[in-house]
Amino acid sequence: MKKVTLTNATIIPFWKKDASMPDEILKIIPPKDGAEFTSFIVSFNTETKVKDTAESKMRLFEKCTVFAKTEAAVKDLQAVITNGAIVELTGYESRTKSKTDDKYYTNIIISDITPISGGISDPGPADVDPNQLPF
Repeated sequence: MKKVTLTNATIIPFWKKDASMPDEILKIIPPKDGAEFTSFIVSFNTETKVKDTAESKMRLFEKCTVFAKTEAAVKDLQAVITNGAIVELTGYESRTKSKTDDKYYTNIIISDITPISGGISDPGPADVDPNQLPF
């Protein structure tokens, strides 16, 4: 397995089929009852630039997974992983084969998350008097 470090990775929502659906940032799978391992599986998507320059338009999209042992750890992840947050991620790359066909999927198993900036807050439309606008 290859060690991976993503610097300046932006958290993005999962792809949705219908535009009316709300944005889903985290997918949390609770542990199964009676399972040997009791950890939550937390999945999210990131986007990074190929080159760290202002002119670069190419981007890499990565699916990331974190194993959280407690509900408190999941709450901490929900506070850090928000839409548009910029983070530094350290982990290793994992490739799994699809059960139905001959496709391989790449996933990054995260071991350390360092927040760099907060996420995007959507305040919604503000009630502004048109006479108070500067133009």
